[in-house]
Amino acid sequence: MIPGTRVTVSVRRFCSAVDSSLPDWQDVPGLFRTLFRSREIEESNREFSYYVLIPAGAYERPFAEGTGVVANEPGRRGAIILLHGLNERSWARYMQWGARLAEGTGRPVVLFPLAYHMNRSPRSWIDRHIMMPLVSARQSLLPEARLSTFVNVALSTRMTVSPQRFMLSGYQTARDLTVLIRSLREGAVPGINAGGQTDIFAYSIGALVTQVMMLSDPSPLPDDSRIMLFCGGSAFSMMDGTSKLIMDSRAFEMLLSFYIGWPEVPMNGSREILTRLMNDTPEGEAFYAMTSLQRLTDLRGKPFSRYDGRLKAITFREDAVIPAKAVIETLRGADAEVWDPQYPCIHESPFPVLAGSGGNEVDRTFDRLFDTAARFLS
Repeated sequence: MIPGTRVTVSVRRFCSAVDSSLPDWQDVPGLFRTLFRSREIEESNREFSYYVLIPAGAYERPFAEGTGVVANEPGRRGAIILLHGLNERSWARYMQWGARLAEGTGRPVVLFPLAYHMNRSPRSWIDRHIMMPLVSARQSLLPEARLSTFVNVALSTRMTVSPQRFMLSGYQTARDLTVLIRSLREGAVPGINAGGQTDIFAYSIGALVTQVMMLSDPSPLPDDSRIMLFCGGSAFSMMDGTSKLIMDSRAFEMLLSFYIGWPEVPMNGSREILTRLMNDTPEGEAFYAMTSLQRLTDLRGKPFSRYDGRLKAITFREDAVIPAKAVIETLRGADAEVWDPQYPCIHESPFPVLAGSGGNEVDRTFDRLFDTAARFLS
């Protein structure tokens, strides 16, 4: 039970059937190879835990006897999947977000990690003592790189050496979510009714993953799914991921030039894998469309205007990582709102801990967001 709430956290195991590993460890100096090749990296990404937050009274009927599956009942309401941001390693704040969403809607909320994130990545990637020597080495190799930190050096190095990892891990995440959604609909996740609606609350890069699934043909999202995007929703080329908490400037510049220049850009030996995924899978084709607003318009027109009340986006005016203007332009015709919080905040920390009146404003905005989300997703 989460203290101060009537929400219970359950842990579930998941085994990914997608192999997104690459033989790129040979392309990096020895000091950095532990960021690319280890049993811990691949095993934690392939088999991992996710969390289900169930509010008290979500369902009146118990598990069907001997099955471990909630019995079918009229009015079953399914679950909400909550997706996090890029380069995140802790569920702490999302437990609070998910609990508020669960209590506000009366529905279970699933916290599911993106590939190579959260508990799908080694703990060493956020260990200051282990990562600081890598920061120093990276700064020596790339003195022009800005904002290299012990928090982002693992992701920055992996993206710089193999920018194709960004799409490959996104593809793995989308396929894993496809399996999860099917399990939720079939009642194979204990505590969640079969046949219920599956909705998504997606923050930051989680919004991009969601949009790729929305644009995939066929889409893994059921026709009745509702989508809420928070501080996300723009085409990739309109973002700026350079941040002490996300990735350094060299890594983001590499990602941007790689995907905007695709397919002409050079890469290491994984070209065949990435070419197949980009050209021959629904997720790859959808991701290609989302790399720039021009590609999205040329290939899909105004796809997000067609969701007829099933899509809502809220973003903050001063967001520098995924700018509000970029979100509005990408989601043309959709229900998108730009809020102007009356306190200092950044994309990576939309609800900072502040004292005094600033803290009260944070609380009011937090309440407003999740009250809005609860109304939309109830």
